[in-house]
Amino acid sequence: MSDHGNVILNDRYEMQQRIGRGGMADVYLARDVLLDRLVAIKVLFPEYATDPAFVERFRREAQSAANLNHPNIVSVYDWGRSNNTYFMAMEYVPGRTLADALSDVGSISASKAAEVGIEVAAALSFAHRNNVVHRDIKPGNILIGSNGQLKVADFGIARALGSAAESGLTAHGAVMGTAAYFSPEQAQGGQPDPRSDLYSLGIVLYEMVGGQIPFTGETPIAIAYKQVHEAPTPLNELAPEVPRAFEAIVARLLAKDPARRYPTAEAVRDDLRRFRDGLPVQALAALLNKREPDDGLAPTVATPTILPPPTLADTAERPTTQRTVVMISDQVDSRDTTGSITPPDDLGKKRRNIVIGSVTAALLIVAALVGGLLALSGDDAPAATFEAPNVTGVQLEFAVAALEALDLDVITVAEENSTVDPNIVWSQDPPPGQLVEAGDTVRVVYNPSNTPIPVPDLRGQTVEQARTALLNLGLTIGNVSYVDDPLVAVDIIISTQPAVGESVLGGATIDLVVSQGKGTNPIPSFDGQTADEARAVLEGEPYEFVVEEILEASDTVPIGDVIRTSPVAGAEVAKGATVTVYVSNGRAPIPVPPVVGLPERQARPLLTANGLIVRVEYENVPEGDEFIDLVIRQSPASGDEVELGTEVVITIGRLAPTPPSSTLPGATTTLP
Repeated sequence: MSDHGNVILNDRYEMQQRIGRGGMADVYLARDVLLDRLVAIKVLFPEYATDPAFVERFRREAQSAANLNHPNIVSVYDWGRSNNTYFMAMEYVPGRTLADALSDVGSISASKAAEVGIEVAAALSFAHRNNVVHRDIKPGNILIGSNGQLKVADFGIARALGSAAESGLTAHGAVMGTAAYFSPEQAQGGQPDPRSDLYSLGIVLYEMVGGQIPFTGETPIAIAYKQVHEAPTPLNELAPEVPRAFEAIVARLLAKDPARRYPTAEAVRDDLRRFRDGLPVQALAALLNKREPDDGLAPTVATPTILPPPTLADTAERPTTQRTVVMISDQVDSRDTTGSITPPDDLGKKRRNIVIGSVTAALLIVAALVGGLLALSGDDAPAATFEAPNVTGVQLEFAVAALEALDLDVITVAEENSTVDPNIVWSQDPPPGQLVEAGDTVRVVYNPSNTPIPVPDLRGQTVEQARTALLNLGLTIGNVSYVDDPLVAVDIIISTQPAVGESVLGGATIDLVVSQGKGTNPIPSFDGQTADEARAVLEGEPYEFVVEEILEASDTVPIGDVIRTSPVAGAEVAKGATVTVYVSNGRAPIPVPPVVGLPERQARPLLTANGLIVRVEYENVPEGDEFIDLVIRQSPASGDEVELGTEVVITIGRLAPTPPSSTLPGATTTLP
């Protein structure tokens, strides 16, 4: 197509000039003569339109994208066929792409990147809730309007292109998308899901702040290999001023295992908003509280040298009766019973230095172990054997965090020792330097606080939230029991023992009573998942449902994917009950509507509205014939059952042959 005007596409879109070119299509600015507005027309390269499976997938995805009405998503108005290829008519967004903006400025601040991420995550959240996965999130598909509004383009296009691989148009195992931005599961030829879009968003955030993409290579295959097997350069090495909270968000998004990423785009948006507003982010809390590996991207501290612990007196006196409590604690600053930070006590300069040295050492341990050892290992887990780190002299919360980050089980024992401050580790077994491996148990002994601590009110919290609250006070969770309570949500704490407000000493355990609801479980949603995936979840814990599968035709759900369940998603169902899963076996054939005797302006929309492709032919008829400008015949005939996307040829009567309307250079006498 030339860049000249006066070319009318499908008798509606007046083409003006080409405004973009990608790996699959040209993009033109055009005027919709029917609605008198500017639109962007994306015309696919002809090589993508030679396979019927692709045509149907493209139609289906265009239809899905057209249903996405969101302020951060480029609207799709129309689609059609012209000159043996296909096009989409989309919202025209005057401005430029994020890729162009980054090309000009190189990098931006974490706060500005978060603003972009919030809007992209909002678009993804809406699309995912409507069962549309983008599959190709990258700066080139993020548009920044001249009014500052951000919009995401090309929803569903990558999925449509994926049909080419399914139909033999690309090599077996080929992956669709942009290698520098797609997820490890896409790089391995797996089926992307919403969390794949979140990985791509993580790369975009990394690039915006770091000034470069995480992985480069001479070929897409080389880049794909790195996406699966290598850890990126830590973000703070590219941008030393980047906040640790932002690093943690990016690290979670770039987890190799999809299960370790954020569960939803909405959760990403919420965490980015917390970062923007200066609030604690969940990603950083998850790193410290759950000790999950970080694929080499966790926030780190420069020069991660572990400081030596303070020397313990060999002749330290211990009480004759020692109080031993099994405890995993995350004690932080010394606090009074109201939770406010207390002023320094009278321990003197030496003990204050011990505390400072302990906290510093602990921070460096967490940084060095989580951000260093795991990254150097080149895998998601530590090496088979490694030296036990030295956590003596370290505050208990940091010692536990460092050990559990290495997949070590920790038993904490409270034993008084007057030579160290409260909640400081003064002994460990195995000792520092001894070889251990993931799953081994490390016993750490710390000095508990003698100050009475009131039991906090944990009602209404989850067990994990309670664990964090207790660890901050030097307490830990004891027994957890579950009871039926229809008035309290599942997994929410009902009461504690000791009760709220009762005083306990440091190192004490708090028993929790947790609601298991009405003894029922809500049916999960399986949008975009296969029947096998749904069965695995429903038959496993905590559901243990009996699963029945029923095949059902669907025009929109791929074969083998779940259409719906009965009872519906969200319904509370008793454990062990029967759940019916309706699985797509493909689209059902549709009858061809009758159009003989209708003018073209009525016949065409009637056929396309039923998912059929229209090809018009003309036949000369004598003057006075009843079929002048009307459909003489159609093929397939009225009432024939055909697949969606089938081409229907309609023959229009006319008095004399006339040149057809010009649509594109090289157009034939056959119009789409």
